[in-house]
Amino acid sequence: MLMLSGTLPTADGDIMVGPVKYGRGSMHIGERSIPEEALSIGATAMMAAAAVVAEAIGEEPPMAVVSGDLGDGAGSRKVYRFLTEEAGGIGASVVTLHYVLPLRTEFLDFVEMADYWEKRPFLIADAGALLIAKATGLCTKFDLFTPDAGEMAFLADPDAGHPAYVKASLFEVDTMEVPRLIAEAHAANNAPRYLAVKGPVDYVAEDGRVIHRISEPDVPVLEAIGGTGDTVTGAVSALIAGGINPVRASLVALKANRVAGELCHPTPATRVFEIVDRLGAAVADGLDS
Repeated sequence: MLMLSGTLPTADGDIMVGPVKYGRGSMHIGERSIPEEALSIGATAMMAAAAVVAEAIGEEPPMAVVSGDLGDGAGSRKVYRFLTEEAGGIGASVVTLHYVLPLRTEFLDFVEMADYWEKRPFLIADAGALLIAKATGLCTKFDLFTPDAGEMAFLADPDAGHPAYVKASLFEVDTMEVPRLIAEAHAANNAPRYLAVKGPVDYVAEDGRVIHRISEPDVPVLEAIGGTGDTVTGAVSALIAGGINPVRASLVALKANRVAGELCHPTPATRVFEIVDRLGAAVADGLDS
């Protein structure tokens, strides 16, 4: 079972736990409806993508653990607390941490507690969770990161505690140099075993070595659509929870995201959920090829 965790940009600080139900722009977590204003990018795009991919491969819906958080950290603390104190009894095989505030103590508590689950889950991080993993030196406690090229530069800089302080020589790196950043991050123990790096060119890496490079279909306008990186995180999470090898899951998710985007004939005004609606079919085709 897949467990997705994160926060929503709403004032509702209640913790919501339950299966994700998604259908063409509407979403429920358990019996709770997600407000329309929260259906944009971030955790909702990730959850929607995971739900449609899970359905496409015949897996149960992912479980979501979310709370509203407008920046004061209260919602993030509730998410961390649930992951630390209650999630271990649910039996998730894959846990993905996404947009949560980088709260050091709460993060450390969860990562330590995951080692005591009956079966340690496969841990995936993106966004805020990825940043706090690097800042606390716990990247190798995770199994997969899904960074973009800028976050990859942050991981490759052993001295940067925040993306704003990445060395200029790394931050301004051309995307074709991402393999070097992958190798450097791995050598510094600032990356997990697997990486799915998102960008104009996508990369799948294992143990610091690039296994796959994906550049087709080339749909540059996707870079301007918020949430298209979050959909990759959701898709790869669902595939791994479905028993797909992490390298193949990353390759299929990255390629399918491009294919689903191309099918939308997108413009910068395209909403990410138009891509999500085509993602399940694109993943199924990718697994068959």
